[in-house]
Amino acid sequence: MRISRLSQLHIPPTRRASRPTARRQMRERRTAQALVVFGIVLAAVELYVIFGGF
Repeated sequence: MRISRLSQLHIPPTRRASRPTARRQMRERRTAQALVVFGIVLAAVELYVIFGGF
C-alpha cells in the first residue's frame, strides 16, 4: 500500500521542459554545420587564390 502511494506521488517530467534543450541542441548542430561548410569554402578559396595565381 505504501509503495503504491509513493508511485502515485511521483510526477513524471513534462515534455515541455525538454523541448527548449532539444531546440538549442538543434540550433547548435546547425551552427556547427554552417561553420564547417564555411571553413571548407574558405579553404577552397584560399587554395584557388594560392594556386590560381590570382
